[in-house]
Amino acid sequence: MIDITTIDWNEAWKKPEEGEKGKKLFISCADRWSEKERCERFNRSAKENNWQASRARIEGMNITPDARILDIGSGPGTLTIPLAGLVREVTAVEPSAFMRECLSSNITQAGLKNVIVVPKKWEDVDITTDLNAPYDIVVASYSLGFPDLREGLQMMDQVSCSYVYIFWFADMLSPWQKNYGDIWEDLYGIPFKKYQKPNIIFNLLHQMGIYANVEITKEVHQQKFASMDEAVSDQGAGLNLETPEQYSVLREYLEKRLQQQDGQYVMSSISPRAKIWWKKD
Repeated sequence: MIDITTIDWNEAWKKPEEGEKGKKLFISCADRWSEKERCERFNRSAKENNWQASRARIEGMNITPDARILDIGSGPGTLTIPLAGLVREVTAVEPSAFMRECLSSNITQAGLKNVIVVPKKWEDVDITTDLNAPYDIVVASYSLGFPDLREGLQMMDQVSCSYVYIFWFADMLSPWQKNYGDIWEDLYGIPFKKYQKPNIIFNLLHQMGIYANVEITKEVHQQKFASMDEAVSDQGAGLNLETPEQYSVLREYLEKRLQQQDGQYVMSSISPRAKIWWKKD
């Protein structure tokens, strides 16, 4: 039996998913959001039904009208925009230039005057000069693409005077693994590992002396594409595919998997999601 108390959970987080000859599978968050079209597509999806998915997430947070909030990895304003209409001030940390373009447009369209944007990666933020800490709430929603998770979590805890919220995948599987497990071996030449991964985030927080709460829900996630070619190109890039054979496997799979709705090609999935949170003493 493995003694989980002896595992360095920070190093476990850093370990990449690798294919043949150590090749890294699927691209990083930073690389994925370096393309304008992909950011704009994500923006359109996030804004659907007046930010409905975001508002459902916000309902699970302890929000008060006078709160100051720090949103790490805000994207196009997935949480920032609906939050800004409910609280005193939101500071959004977002490194992607194209995501910031969407965020700026959304701020203008909503007529918001209480959003501050910090154009940096979280690991590059100087919490003494780039921020006006402390914040009543610090939140990172599916944005833990930090090279050093321990350091990122420590910074989050340091700049909060009350609550910290993290939203992540409860099964610790990326969307790539969840969506493409059936063709994993055909794509990469290695079997898909179907074992349940431990909750690295929760375990690392425990090692840091932070005893967090965890709440699990199931969410429906949809990705929409204008054409099959767009779906194959986008998903192939995300999966870090290189050869025509890999793309052929992917196309055949997507032709069976995607559903046509209102002239778009839609991928739907249901996955367990975790809200990990703690309150500062």
